[in-house]
Amino acid sequence: MPKEGDKVFEVEGVNIILDDEMVEYTPGFIIDYRNTYFGKRFSVDSLYGGGGCS
Repeated sequence: MPKEGDKVFEVEGVNIILDDEMVEYTPGFIIDYRNTYFGKRFSVDSLYGGGGCS
């Protein structure tokens, strides 16, 4: 359940809840639902890249 200050986004019947601190870090993120041969899952991708190893 969302708490006071949380942001709730509804996409195709699925509620995505972000707390007020997390909202500032999410611009440029894409949340997607994938149904593939390997299974069903949510994925979170960033338009800015990052997260790789050097």
